[in-house]
Amino acid sequence: MELLVQPKESSRLIGVTPPFVARYRAVLWEPIFGTGERLVALVAIEPHEATGQAVSPATYPVIAAPRLRRLLGRERGNASANTLRECAQFMTQRQQAGLPLDELRPLFRGFEPGPVMVARAWGIEQLLDAAVRSVSAFGSAEEMIEEEESRQSPRHTVRTGEFLTQLRRIFIGHAKELASRFDVPLNGLGDVPDVVVDYADGPLVVQVTSLPSTERQAEHTEREAEAKLFQLGVARKQMSGNAFTPTLLFNTDALAESAGSEAHKHAEATYARLVRFAKFEGVRILEAPSPSIAARLLDTQHDYG
Repeated sequence: MELLVQPKESSRLIGVTPPFVARYRAVLWEPIFGTGERLVALVAIEPHEATGQAVSPATYPVIAAPRLRRLLGRERGNASANTLRECAQFMTQRQQAGLPLDELRPLFRGFEPGPVMVARAWGIEQLLDAAVRSVSAFGSAEEMIEEEESRQSPRHTVRTGEFLTQLRRIFIGHAKELASRFDVPLNGLGDVPDVVVDYADGPLVVQVTSLPSTERQAEHTEREAEAKLFQLGVARKQMSGNAFTPTLLFNTDALAESAGSEAHKHAEATYARLVRFAKFEGVRILEAPSPSIAARLLDTQHDYG
């Protein structure tokens, strides 16, 4: 299959063939293990014999670090960006040593190379973007991450789901009996509905949400937090006057972005609104910029649990 990339309207030259012609191979990656959701993370290219302009064999990461931080949180996003960069460097070295695309393999497990294809373009950046478009249900690499940000499970946004996965792993460690404190079903009596809460230990009931770093994320964060506050209200009715400490734990890693940045502004504004809602509902607030700090916080809540 050959993909032809059209130039911008202002620079289109009728009858002119794009000078860059390259074989390429997109590499898919599952950033949140077990979800089945895969992204185009790397694109490896090599010159095609028909190219009119030099193309160097190389592998490129196509997801920028800021986008990974928005999707996965600051710590995991930075770590993933380093992983993609290291993988791209390894694959580039193999290519420059003469290894063809057909035999090229990523450095780490969890990355899956796609088929070798051909594209024509007016530049390397266009060629990379076209490669992403050709194997993705989304548009460009940037659009792909924006779309992924809006994906969520029935109970969590992507960021909160990733934060909870790491929090659970750190908190439980080798004490497998602690697993029963997470994803706890609370069964209602009569007309009180059943709910599932993120963490519960005696009267301590905790729901987790993540502050956003983009306008789109802010919409999903507010819906997530409002739903979890509602569930805490349902849990309160289920307790029927028994000891009960409803708590909303904020993943505040977005506040670590530089003050004045768009990411920090979105996080700060959303935090202020949600804290007002939580206080009105009589819900305690906890804050943690990382899963490890969240685990320590939960471990010190004995006075409430």
